[in-house]
Amino acid sequence: MAEQGENLVGRILASARAGNWEERVALREGARQLRYDELAEQVTKGAGALRALGVNDGDRVAIYSPDCIDSAVAILSAMHAGAVALPVSQLSAANELRNRLNNAKATVVLVHADLRANADEISAELFSLKHLVTLGAEQGDDGFAALLANAKAYEPTNFVGGDEPALLLYSAGASNENNDDGLRGVLHSHRTPSRAFTSFAKGFLGLASSDRVFSTVRLSTAYGLGTGLLFPLLAGAETLLMPGQAHSAQVFEVIKSFKPSVFSATPSLYGQLARDASRTGNTKSLSDVRWCIAGAEGMPPKVIAMVRGVLGSNVAVGYGLTEAFQFVIAGEAKGQRPGNCGQVLGGFEVRIVDDEGKAVGEDEIGTLQLRGANIIESYWGSGASLTDDGWFTTLDRFMVDADQNYYHCGRSDHLFKVGGKWVAPAEVEQALLANEAVWECAVIGADDEDGLIKPFAFIVPNIGQEPGPALEAELRAYVKNELAPYKYPRWIEFVDELPKGPAGVILRYKLRDRLKQSQSRRVAESLANRESKS
Repeated sequence: MAEQGENLVGRILASARAGNWEERVALREGARQLRYDELAEQVTKGAGALRALGVNDGDRVAIYSPDCIDSAVAILSAMHAGAVALPVSQLSAANELRNRLNNAKATVVLVHADLRANADEISAELFSLKHLVTLGAEQGDDGFAALLANAKAYEPTNFVGGDEPALLLYSAGASNENNDDGLRGVLHSHRTPSRAFTSFAKGFLGLASSDRVFSTVRLSTAYGLGTGLLFPLLAGAETLLMPGQAHSAQVFEVIKSFKPSVFSATPSLYGQLARDASRTGNTKSLSDVRWCIAGAEGMPPKVIAMVRGVLGSNVAVGYGLTEAFQFVIAGEAKGQRPGNCGQVLGGFEVRIVDDEGKAVGEDEIGTLQLRGANIIESYWGSGASLTDDGWFTTLDRFMVDADQNYYHCGRSDHLFKVGGKWVAPAEVEQALLANEAVWECAVIGADDEDGLIKPFAFIVPNIGQEPGPALEAELRAYVKNELAPYKYPRWIEFVDELPKGPAGVILRYKLRDRLKQSQSRRVAESLANRESKS
């Protein structure tokens, strides 16, 4: 698909007309469905409604909603109006939501009715906000559906190239003085998803109009937005959206009824599906899926074997990042060596360098650097992200073998992913320290029984506090209330002190040594609890 200087959504709608897809289903959500011609009508009117609200080219429009047809239409409408769409996770706690919207300087927030109370709570603290508009069934006269019904269709005419901004997503990275939550804004143009479609969706997956796509990954992430919405629409395929969190019984039912040809999820969900399939008899449930894709976190060999043996499918794993909007490396999981992410996709160059920036040899670990047209040149409101010769330096450690297979070997910072979502240890530590029962603490990522990463907290209790199961439960519940639920520590180890260096910095490598001593006992307890519940 050759690059064209046009609005991305206009390109999707024009392709539907040219391919005679207009009467085919584009989006499905439970019993709801939207054909391509209906999508075109809603999106062009949605864009008109936003322009009538005073939205101008480049304004940031946030979409705070579960993944549903309404949120998909809102995202596409914002881009078609020439605005910058900012999908926000429905799991965002008040502090996260406020910091993200203020950092983005969002002028309009389209919020689902189910989440309206959360947005109302912080609306007075949103400095750039002009309009807070409700999505979903329960709307008033000022809801998005009412605005859309009265709007005139809008077709952008001032796009002379594909480099205008279209999407603002957030990525975990090194600390950023312009962002209170340690995340960096990644601004992508209208051209980026088309390039990503060519490289990954079409070039690797062979995605076509005959495909039926089911992605359990949230639209607030680059992985989910690409695989679950933009790539299927660019191909003329049908995609199914799941508003709630993916649970095994629901996923198995959707796979049985929808019969997807492409399925994408995080390794954590694949592990959950395999365990529950063994218990409920849903074995081989993915055997008819043409492509099963895993991304957003490491895929342990144990989970690969479970997917192949229990679910009846091979799985393609990949490494991608928000700064590239897609997978950069991908391949079918072989499972011979941990961390295998496949080979470099078209449109990208990759190199692995040492601490001095010099290329390392085969089977040597170094820092991954990337170069390609899709890589951002700078962060939102921040400085350049590329080296002088055009390379983007990741925070990921990699190794490459003689066959040009790339292996992920961890991060150079302390961040890790849980269920495909970034966790910053400092954020969890700050939440714990706000509880009067905690004197000091340190959080690291630890493997569970499947080799998937979860938060592990070492805590020095405050004077007068009694360490034990009751305090563990209290602190877990406290963090769940303060932060998104996936960030709470799955394990808590009470200690007398934390290992520190001369400058008072916590020596996390010593905590990892201690972790090895206690983790085997924790895993055994977890397995015993799981067996008792089955």
